[in-house]
Amino acid sequence: MAKILIIDDDGIVRDALSVFLMRAGHEVLTAADGANGVQAFKSALPDLVVLDRDLPVLSGSGVFDKIREVSKSVPILILSGYDDPEEVGAYLRGGAAAFLSKSDGLSPVLEAVDRLLGAPPAADASAAAKSAPRPAAKNAPAAPGAAVILVADDDDEIRRVLNRYLSSLAYEVLEARDGAEALEIARARRPKIVLLDIAMPKKDGVEVLKELAPEMPGTGFIMITGNEDEELARECLGLGAFDYVSKPINIESLGKSIKARLLLQGT
Repeated sequence: MAKILIIDDDGIVRDALSVFLMRAGHEVLTAADGANGVQAFKSALPDLVVLDRDLPVLSGSGVFDKIREVSKSVPILILSGYDDPEEVGAYLRGGAAAFLSKSDGLSPVLEAVDRLLGAPPAADASAAAKSAPRPAAKNAPAAPGAAVILVADDDDEIRRVLNRYLSSLAYEVLEARDGAEALEIARARRPKIVLLDIAMPKKDGVEVLKELAPEMPGTGFIMITGNEDEELARECLGLGAFDYVSKPINIESLGKSIKARLLLQGT
């Protein structure tokens, strides 16, 4: 399969794309800033580049120009959180293979990669990303036998990425945007796993954990934390959580932790 370089300063985007692309059989390299992205390109000479428009050290346009100095033919797929029609046109006129919005999620990226590489869509990557529900406000009942996982985080992008990834593993994913909503959904649906962001509005993750852990002894709680809250996350282990993950989240490691917990729970 192909060698793909992902240049993006968002760890969640890098991890999510890496997991899906590697699962489709590709070799994936990553860089978190523009300068390292250029160096990685020169060293590896990948078959395709996924490039964030807004990067530290060296901007996306600067990286684009540096790559084109080395290769005029390698497809470069631009990702952006801000869609300026003039900028989109400038990239496409400059030879970008595609310009995609991060707000549309992972599915268009995976489809564009398949198209640019001349491969049929990977069943367990593109299809999985498509199948994940977008906003989970409806929180529909789980399919028979599917483990239910609640993701409670006020960051829309984190919820979206985790929803897509966990749904691709055949879990049903519920979403809560704050602590109060997390309590309501958890009590109504009794999920097998609850991912709790520590810093949430209305009720923080620690408060939610203190209420739910005694009520739901069969549920596994994982805390989501920023670096400044890591000590507090460790304290949550004594309150009933079985693990914690730091942002940016390594979703493949998270998936392994969830699988291990579900096996222990006999799910």
